[in-house]
Parts: sequence; C-alpha cells; structure tokens
Amino acid sequence: MAANIDSMFYHGAVPWHGLGTKLEHAATAAEAIAAAGLSWEVKQEPIFLAGSSTPLDGYKANVRGDNRALLGVVGDVYRPLQNKESFSFFDAVVGEKLAIYHTAGALGNGSRVWILAKLPGELRVIGDDITEKYLLLTNTHDGTSAVNIMFTPIRVVCQNTLNVALRDNSRRQSIRHTASMGLRVADVRDGLGIINARFSVFEEAARALCAVQVNAAGWRSYLGAVGVIPAEEASLTLGARRMSTRASNIMDEVSDLFEHGKGNNLPGVRGTAWAAFNAVAEYVDYRRTARGGVSPAAARAASLLFGSGADLKQKAWDQALALTGAR
Repeated sequence: MAANIDSMFYHGAVPWHGLGTKLEHAATAAEAIAAAGLSWEVKQEPIFLAGSSTPLDGYKANVRGDNRALLGVVGDVYRPLQNKESFSFFDAVVGEKLAIYHTAGALGNGSRVWILAKLPGELRVIGDDITEKYLLLTNTHDGTSAVNIMFTPIRVVCQNTLNVALRDNSRRQSIRHTASMGLRVADVRDGLGIINARFSVFEEAARALCAVQVNAAGWRSYLGAVGVIPAEEASLTLGARRMSTRASNIMDEVSDLFEHGKGNNLPGVRGTAWAAFNAVAEYVDYRRTARGGVSPAAARAASLLFGSGADLKQKAWDQALALTGAR
C-alpha cells in the first residue's frame, strides 16, 4: 500500500506528520468526519472472475462509495466498520463529549483510517514535564487487520507520541470485523478502566526512568540494543575499525537529541533513561527517514501508526525499562 495521506485534519499543535487541514477549535465527531474527508462509506460488492456471471463464492470486494476505489478483497464474514461508526464507537467507549478529537485521516486510497482523541486529565512525570492522555483508533478497510484501540500518551513539551506496551500488557484492544463487532463496544468500554490504569503504570515507569542516569558507554549500548544503529557498530571506538558513515550520522543525530532534544534539558530529565527514550521517540517522530510513500511525511505517518517506527519506539521503551531493572 502506498503510504500517502488521502485526507486528514488536526487540531492544536502541528502533529508529528505535519500534514492535513487545521481546525481552529476542538472538533465534534461530525466536524472531525467532515474535516478528515471521511464521510464516504464502504460498499461490499460481489467479485466475478473474467468471463463469468457467477459471483466468486466466499469473497467480497470492499469499495469506496464515493469514487469506486477498490479498498480490498475480504471474506464473507467480514463486516466493515464505517468511518462514521468509528467515531460513534469512540464516543461510546470513552463517553460522549469526553473525547476531544485532535487528528483523524486516511492513508493510501482510504484503506487505512485512524482517529486520535484526547482524554481528560494529564500525567506529570517530573516537575513541568507533563504528558497528556490520548486514545488512538486504527481501522482498515482492506481486511489486513482488526479495529485497534490503544493508549497513546503524548509528551506536551515536544509532542512525542509514546504509544508503547507496558510490561506484559498489550498496548491495544482489538476487535475483529464480524457481525458481533457492535457487541464488543461494552467490552471495550469496560476495558477503558484497564487503559486508565495503564496510564498510571506509564506515569510510574516514566518517573523510574528519571531516576536512572545514562553515561556515554551506557548510551551507546542503549542505541545498539534498541536497533537505532547496529549493535555491532554501537560498540566500536576509534581504532582499527570505525563506525560506518551512516551509523555515525545517526549516532550524532540521536545523541544531539539526547542532550538537546525538546524537554530533555528540564531539571531532573537531563542525562536520564527518560531522556534517552524521548531522544529515540523524537528521532522516530520527526527525523527518521521512512520509505514507501509519496512524501517523507506521509511515509513517516504510516510507519508511526502501523509499521517500523512504532516497533522501534517499543524497543526503546523496553530497553529503557531494562536500565531500571523493571523490564
């Protein structure tokens, strides 16, 4: 799938992707749907083999209702969650008027859709280092994944997205596209209490990261363990073998974010495992090159929501926790 942004909006600070139409006020569900260009519906149509008038048994085509674009081929039991239903679903889960929609959009030709909504309350890691609470819903219309809802803290000072799994907990709740999908709303709403508990676990873990200082050797080892640069190169020093130019450039860039990244010079943050994690998060959100889209920003958005960028931040979190002994 091409990782181009088909349509989207955002409210508030410019998000990590830097794309879309800005709304000057907090959006209602109806406004968000319109601004994100998600008013179209998914139509399910039969599939015919060339030269045959008999529908192919067991499969249907998901097609955009507005422009007839093919979104994907799915099985008979697949039930699409319409874009409007996604917002209604979100309202039902978090409580009507409690969620403030901050960004929503579609990737590719509309085959992947996401909604990011801010929840009431905030987390205070240390001093003025505040993280706000968000939920992210992602959905596909091509049959490649379930509907996923995940907790996504966003650090205010730098707008880093910190959607990571906590210890043995999954970072998301998933719902398959079947006829019983609507019945799962109650289950997910009940699960919101678990999600809120995860925010508290995240806050506690982030504070623990602030208590761990990371020296130069530890920093190099951390980057190698995370995979920002190859582990075998992270241990190289000025000797017979030198780090490759690419690895050296990445090392310099991420190291600069460790020292001077947004919020990493705050009292109690500088030089800690929390700063190390946020350096990688800022690098992934704003600096790392992502491929496969029609623009670098669009490719980065796809990577952060669905791909290697999200995986890299998870590794960064896990390795940061390992420094505290709490992994």
